[in-house]
Amino acid sequence: MTDETTAIPRPQAIYEFADLTLDAGQCAVYRGAARIPLPKLSYALLHALVDAAPDLLAHDTLAERVWQRRLVTPETLAQRISLLRRALGDDANDPRYLRVVRGMGFQLVPPVRVRRNPAEPRSLPAASMAGPAAYGGSLTAGIDLSLPAQPSIVILPLDSDRVPHHQDYARGLTHDIMTRIARTRSLFVIARGSAFSFAPGVHDVREVSRKLGVRYVVQGNIQFDGAKMRISAFLADAVEGRELWAEHFQCRQEGLFDAQEEIVDLIVGAISAEVELAERRRALLERPASLDAWSAYHRGCWHMYRFTPADYELAQSFFEHSARLDPASPRTFAGLSFVHWQRAFLEISPDRPGEIRRAFDLALQSVSLNSRDPLGHWALGRAHLLRGEMSESLAELSLATDLNPSFAIGQYSLGFAQMHAGDTARSIELADRARRLSPYDPMSFAMIGLRGFSLALAGDYQRAAELLADSIGRPNAHFNMVAMAAVCDALAGNDDAARHDLTRLLKAKPGYGARDFLRAFPLQQAEHTRLIDDAFRRLKRLA
Repeated sequence: MTDETTAIPRPQAIYEFADLTLDAGQCAVYRGAARIPLPKLSYALLHALVDAAPDLLAHDTLAERVWQRRLVTPETLAQRISLLRRALGDDANDPRYLRVVRGMGFQLVPPVRVRRNPAEPRSLPAASMAGPAAYGGSLTAGIDLSLPAQPSIVILPLDSDRVPHHQDYARGLTHDIMTRIARTRSLFVIARGSAFSFAPGVHDVREVSRKLGVRYVVQGNIQFDGAKMRISAFLADAVEGRELWAEHFQCRQEGLFDAQEEIVDLIVGAISAEVELAERRRALLERPASLDAWSAYHRGCWHMYRFTPADYELAQSFFEHSARLDPASPRTFAGLSFVHWQRAFLEISPDRPGEIRRAFDLALQSVSLNSRDPLGHWALGRAHLLRGEMSESLAELSLATDLNPSFAIGQYSLGFAQMHAGDTARSIELADRARRLSPYDPMSFAMIGLRGFSLALAGDYQRAAELLADSIGRPNAHFNMVAMAAVCDALAGNDDAARHDLTRLLKAKPGYGARDFLRAFPLQQAEHTRLIDDAFRRLKRLA
């Protein structure tokens, strides 16, 4: 043991909003892996709005932050906003990124996630930086420690103070996180024995990567303060030497073990989502001809979650390429099933029955390849829903979430099925759980919409209308969500909003009516279908 200390460098913030990422360390903005070229002033303007979000910035405040006390006329600022909009592909009439509030100022539209917060340097004992160096290199002689094709991860022991029962709790929580993340089936997880050869504390992630042959490293600590406990966890890409995610969780010590399962679910859900996002971005950097099966799968996922007909075509192409390279991968066939499911649900294809059949067959193939992979059961549960097989849908989606309780889209999909079945209390609970597990998910619009529409079916029309207004203002929201918003506004008596929703809906899908709604959302309770018929009669009077 030594009294020397090692300072952890202060990281720069990375902001995510809609489909964009702003990296303050690089002074750069990205859409996926593609950098968006921005002049210095346009970047500074966007950074100021992102940093202030969700607050609105007045003209003078924005001029102070961007032009630093130089005289800036409203015309100059308006021109710079216009240039920034053009670079981002934003529409002033239907803004996705930048909102101008006449006479008041400017505001970023989408919610912002800070993936890596600046923090004061911390000092930790230098001894905690040591790994299993005492073993020397002989124990790993002859072992191939190159990175596997599957994303690899190690959960290092969580640090705590030197109180024995606190250390016991830290070891137990570490073990629970390891066990739960192994259940995701998508990660190569380093076993407990090797992970615990590293002492609790902060380690050089590059050195951990070299010694264990992993890309992703999770570290953290637990602090006990009187009646409270604070858990901090950090995920790093050890190969690139950068932190991807950090989060803090607090609970009272008296409810420690009751909260433990929820904390494990939240940590594992966040880690899984961040690794998936990182893998998709890495796949985007590779030339299509050089993609391996895993990278092709993640390239397909990136297009799949852009929710456009053209992107579904590309997603299918990449998934099929992945399947040719690895025909035993259940995830690839689950992805293909999702593509056909969306084409049927959004009626992109004129052959809706054929799309449903393909979604079902591909989901069955996924499950047959690995019955313990939650993605296959998720895809099969959704396919059963399209076929009108409610009990089978609920059974498969329940199995998917049992296999991986941190599977946010699985929790959402189970809630979606429960909404159709008429159990609105359960669907609201699952929608909330999905959002808690993945607050910045590309399906956030749907999770919010699920909660809102379940409230409408339960009779809380006004709150439902508020949530659906939030839902359809988010990226990726499609015409079926706009139909939900129109129904909720009609039921709440919000005539102007309902009329606006209906105009937007009919522009996207001319002639849309109650029959189209119930084909997309086959509600099982007669009282709920009557509610929809009533809402569309009101909408017809408003047209």
